[in-house]
Amino acid sequence: MDYLYELDADDKEKLCLVARALSVPDRIDITGLLFRKPCTILELANELKIPVSSAGVHVKILEEAGIVSTQRLTSGGVNVKMCRLDKYLIHMILRTSTPNMNQVASVHIPIGSYTACESLGKWCGIISDSGYIGVEDDPRSFYLLERKDAQLIWLQKGFLEYKLPNILPNNKICKQFSLSMEICSEAPGYDENFKSDIYLTVNGISCGFYRSNGDYGQRRGIYTPAFWQNGLTQYGKLVTWTISDKGVFVNMNKVADTVVSAFNIENRPYILMRLESREDSEYCGGINIFGEKAGDYNQAIVMTIEH
Repeated sequence: MDYLYELDADDKEKLCLVARALSVPDRIDITGLLFRKPCTILELANELKIPVSSAGVHVKILEEAGIVSTQRLTSGGVNVKMCRLDKYLIHMILRTSTPNMNQVASVHIPIGSYTACESLGKWCGIISDSGYIGVEDDPRSFYLLERKDAQLIWLQKGFLEYKLPNILPNNKICKQFSLSMEICSEAPGYDENFKSDIYLTVNGISCGFYRSNGDYGQRRGIYTPAFWQNGLTQYGKLVTWTISDKGVFVNMNKVADTVVSAFNIENRPYILMRLESREDSEYCGGINIFGEKAGDYNQAIVMTIEH
């Protein structure tokens, strides 16, 4: 099941249903209870100390919004309504599409397809969705061919460098370029308050940095592999670098004035991307990068070019 709910302003009716469903604290509490396990209406009412009729109304509104599903079951000769949480993550884009929109091309890049790397710290490692690749804390593991199956890569400091396919059609001008990925800091075990400045370079040009506030592990990631134990990094934050004619932006916050034409994407056979934790930065707190089968987001690195 896909636990991510993606909404945009073009679907106003669905957006309003979801916003209404999440506008009452009791309904938010219900989603929290259902995240832990399925419950009956009666169990929800008892947990929240509200009337059963009120719990039923809340569940109906959540179900209409597509967040919760219900199923009638018979337990001990009694009919009950079992409730389950269908959507853990809700991603809203509050902007509408515009006429004469640019053409868009995108590609998903496996996190293990890097072409160069350097791990300089004491701890590092790679896992697939079924186990470790190589040996933990051994930089030699980063060069194994099995890295193509990587779903989580971590390093204390150093870089991963990728040669991304240039998917810009011939004779077209790149108007906007973006890279989206799930990343966070890298601490021993995990540490929710462990900052790291994670730098991005494209075609040798600095694109600023994203300041991660922690290495997140207080709960399991939605797509965390079954073998991966609690007490370790579980998920990151979805971070998007966007380069346009207005400059470079990280999650819509401007970090540099360099415009997209300076990256010379039209004249290169590939796009060189480097993700780096630098020893001389204010917060050298390492990198975790997640694939589509780990963390909270069902994606690896997504590159998008508008032309």
